[in-house]
Amino acid sequence: MRSDISTLIYLVVVAAVIVFRFMRPIRMHASRLWLSPAIFVLLTFFLIWSSLEAHGSPVGIAISYIIGLALGVPFGLLRGRHTDVRKTEDPKVLVVAPAIAPLLIYLVAFVARFVLRAYLPQAGPEALEASDGLLAFAVGSIIASRYVIAQKFRELHAT
Repeated sequence: MRSDISTLIYLVVVAAVIVFRFMRPIRMHASRLWLSPAIFVLLTFFLIWSSLEAHGSPVGIAISYIIGLALGVPFGLLRGRHTDVRKTEDPKVLVVAPAIAPLLIYLVAFVARFVLRAYLPQAGPEALEASDGLLAFAVGSIIASRYVIAQKFRELHAT
């Protein structure tokens, strides 16, 4: 029970950071374009490692991540295409407009993962592995959207 409360506190802190970050325009430097996806990937690898130690088979976890990535990448590409990116006077900086849809999807993914792990551990290893796939969905969508934003960045500053 104590670990569930500490996990919930971490979840609330992460949610607050995500809400703060996604609800305002973001001035993004070219050098930092891939920083948050890299951090997100590292965090996901850490969670994969802890999942392997706690339960599940490596094959089941790998399958859930592949499915999560396969579903997240198209969403990220779509999100990237519909993200408003503006040029600034500094050729190494762009402004990315806020978007509510990815915010809601990321929050739902993290909350659903927490609920599955905290309140349905008796559902079996398949349910816990599926909860890991939710993280892969978020990672895939972030990387794909950053790829499209990077293309827009090059196009805007090439003209």
